[in-house]
Parts: sequence; C-alpha cells; structure tokens
Amino acid sequence: MSRLQQGTEYKNPGPNEPPNDAGAQSTRSSRDGLPGWRGFLRKHFVRPFVRSTNPPWFDARGIAVGLVVGFGLPVGTQMLFLGLLRVLFRFNSLLAFAFTWVNNPLTLLPMYYGYYYLGSIILGKPVVMTPDAFRELIHPIVHAGHFWESLQASARLSADIISRWAISAVIVASVSGVLGYVIGYHRLRKRCLVRARRMGTSYEKLINDMEQSLMQRRRHGSA
Repeated sequence: MSRLQQGTEYKNPGPNEPPNDAGAQSTRSSRDGLPGWRGFLRKHFVRPFVRSTNPPWFDARGIAVGLVVGFGLPVGTQMLFLGLLRVLFRFNSLLAFAFTWVNNPLTLLPMYYGYYYLGSIILGKPVVMTPDAFRELIHPIVHAGHFWESLQASARLSADIISRWAISAVIVASVSGVLGYVIGYHRLRKRCLVRARRMGTSYEKLINDMEQSLMQRRRHGSA
C-alpha cells in the first residue's frame, strides 16, 4: 500500500530540506522513549552502565547491594535497609535501588514460593503447601501498606515457614550479590579500559580522576 493510500502525504525533500518522514519520526520517538518495561530497563539498568562516570567498584557495589536486598529481604523492608547500608559504606544507591526490582509484583510470588520449596529440600522437610495456598498465606505481606505492617504480617507466619524461607533467601541473596559484583565490576572495568584508550590516558589515571570526582560529588551531597 502506498503512502497516499495510507492517508499520509509524502513529499520528496529538496536538496536543502530535511526529510519529512512521519514513519522515521515515529521510529525515533519510540526508540527514544521506550514504553513500559523496556523503557524502565533501559533507563535504570542500561544507561547507568553506559553513561557512568563512577569508578567500577562503586557501581559494582551498588549492583551487589541491590541484588542482596532484593533477593534477601521481604517487600516493605527493602528501602529501610538500603538507607541503613548507605550510612555504613559507599555504593551507588540509585543503581542499588534499580536492582532491588528483581523482586517485583511479577516475580514476587514465584520467588517466595521457590524459597519455600528450596528451603524444604535443604531442611529435609516435605513440601505441603501448594502455590495457591502459599499465595493466600503471604497476601498480607505482599499488600502491606508500610514497613511495620509488613513486619507484623511476617511475624505472624509460623517459625517453620520462616525458617524455610530464610535459609533460601540467605543463599540466593549471597550468591547473587557475589555474582553481581564480580560480573558488574568486570564489565565496568572493561568499559573504563576502552574509555581510557580513547582518551589517550592510562586506566589508573582515569580511575583516580573518577574517584576524585566522586569525592567532590559526595561532599556536595550529590552521590
């Protein structure tokens, strides 16, 4: 079907005129503002890697902390613990927040039931709850309005359920945190090596400049 048949007027641009192509504009706009989850991933996961001016260890720590908190702590408690950890040591808190979203409304129930199932195997106990029964059990936790409500709902679970959940959460959070740091640091270091070569400087000098810039931003409260 031609452009005129589609109801879009097409004019062949002159030598000094920019192309008047609605399709190309639509493609560019959709690429610049990706909708839904693709836009979220691009904004919070891809861009922090591509555009980061932080030393690799700083961002890798953020990845590790986010994964540990996301996989290891119940919904409703994660932001509080992120704030406490930020006081204790330095890491990219924005990147950490992004990676806590491994625990989200789509993954929460499969993740928590998986913890229950894995914990049952590790402790040598029978898996007696079905996914539907488990969903009803954790409903008050998932739909808690704030931290204390989530904590109270978690405390009402039986010690047996909590023990199965906790042992799995510790294992998964620890492994994912270590892997997140190692893989993140490797990728970020490789990117910095490429950037140093392009800038005609050494990797060590580039990292030193990044750390100096990070210290200045921390003194001004922007990092």
